[in-house]
Amino acid sequence: MEDTDNGIFAPALRYEFIGGGYSNYRFQAGPPWIRFVVTPEQLEFHGRGLNLFHIGPWIVPRSEVKEVFSKRRRHLLPPIVWEVEIVTTDPSVWWTFWSPHHSGPVLLSMEECGYPVDWTPHNWAGMPIE
Repeated sequence: MEDTDNGIFAPALRYEFIGGGYSNYRFQAGPPWIRFVVTPEQLEFHGRGLNLFHIGPWIVPRSEVKEVFSKRRRHLLPPIVWEVEIVTTDPSVWWTFWSPHHSGPVLLSMEECGYPVDWTPHNWAGMPIE
C-alpha cells in the first residue's frame, strides 16, 4: 500500500484474471493455464500448471500498449471465449487474453489502470463494427 494523503492508505491497483493467452513468437495456452495481471505499470501473463510453471512471466509495459479491445470468438461447440486484444506499438506483436467469461470486467480494470480501451464491438478480424 502507498501513503496517499495524511496517513490514509489506498491499495495499489492490481487485477488478476484466469484464462488463456496467446502472443506470436512467445506462447499459446488455453484456459485456465494463464493468469493475466493488470497493473498501471504493465500487463503480465503468467503460466499456471506443471507444464507452464517454469516459463514466463511475459510482460507488456504500459508504454507499449497502443489499443485494447475485445471480440467474441465463436465456436461450433461451447464454450464461448471472449478475446481481449492488446495492440502494441510494434505492429508485428499482438497479445491476446482468452477469457471464459464476458470481457467487460477485464476491459474495465484495464481502463481504470489507464490503458487505452476501445469499447466499440469488434468482429472476428478485429475491425470495429458500426
